[in-house]
Amino acid sequence: MIVTIPKRIPPMEEIGDEIHKIILPQPFYAPNNIYLYVGSDGLILIDSGYIESIPMLQASLKTKGFSLKDIRHVIYTHNHLDHISSSLVLKSYAPKAIFYGYRAMQTGVGNYLESMYLFEEATEDLFRTAFGDPLELDRVLTESRRGWNTFYSKFKETKKGNPILQIDVAIDHNDSLELGGRNFRFIYTPGHNLYHITPVSTESGVYFSGDLIIANLTAIYSQLDGSLGDYHFTLSKLLEEPIKRLLPAHGHEIEDPKKTILLVKKTLSILEKGVIRRLRESPSDLLHLMEAAIGKKVHNGGHLPTALGLIYSIIQKLVLEGLIRIETKDSGYETFYLI
Repeated sequence: MIVTIPKRIPPMEEIGDEIHKIILPQPFYAPNNIYLYVGSDGLILIDSGYIESIPMLQASLKTKGFSLKDIRHVIYTHNHLDHISSSLVLKSYAPKAIFYGYRAMQTGVGNYLESMYLFEEATEDLFRTAFGDPLELDRVLTESRRGWNTFYSKFKETKKGNPILQIDVAIDHNDSLELGGRNFRFIYTPGHNLYHITPVSTESGVYFSGDLIIANLTAIYSQLDGSLGDYHFTLSKLLEEPIKRLLPAHGHEIEDPKKTILLVKKTLSILEKGVIRRLRESPSDLLHLMEAAIGKKVHNGGHLPTALGLIYSIIQKLVLEGLIRIETKDSGYETFYLI
């Protein structure tokens, strides 16, 4: 991969509390918010984005007189590819950068490409669960594989990449570190992802929520590395935190953090009641339950697997509670019945 100047340069914008923000477009979901501090020894980044976004990151830094070589610390909220896949090649352009991430992520991921193959398989299994129409399933699988192959090809383009996920400093829950003259505390916040952490600027009370809180909802990949139960527990713990600002990895800043967290909890409860209500009317499948709860608009763009994963996590909860029975066909397609 050659780091070149892209046609459209995303700005490096100052957003208060000495924090800068770069919005990096990427091909899968909504654009990523990369947050930066200018530390005493160089730049401190919260996540570094998708592998293909490195040229845009470099170009944005240059608008403020910086380059990739000025990066000294990169804190990773979790290991999803739109947040961390750039790390597979970033060391080649930022040789002095130190990578920070949750301790279990350091030991649990290993070969990142192999971990993404498992994630791709889990996503395809989710589609097979949801789509009973073979033609529609084939269309969705073809589109999904096209996206995954793009990611794999981008890594193969570079001669400098390393498929092993490298975390230089392992983070445990409630660890505190001084990076570039700035103090951070780290909270283990599972739910969206098994390895998710929330970095906290202790001086300003700014919480970088990654994918944990995005607007009034989030994604939960219950098939592989997410947990609805963990998510509820994490939200309750966050309500006890002295949050002054909440900065998500996608979308706008959360204006009222505590109110939004309560709204997310309420929304999940409403979704669960909606699933039960619709199954009380008649048996249904994952696709139609998702469309009824979230809308058909999620078929456009990369949000389909996240929407299906969220509703399926609710289904699994209700199955464990003995409220739903599942009928599974040989293809993997499932129909749900209220007991």
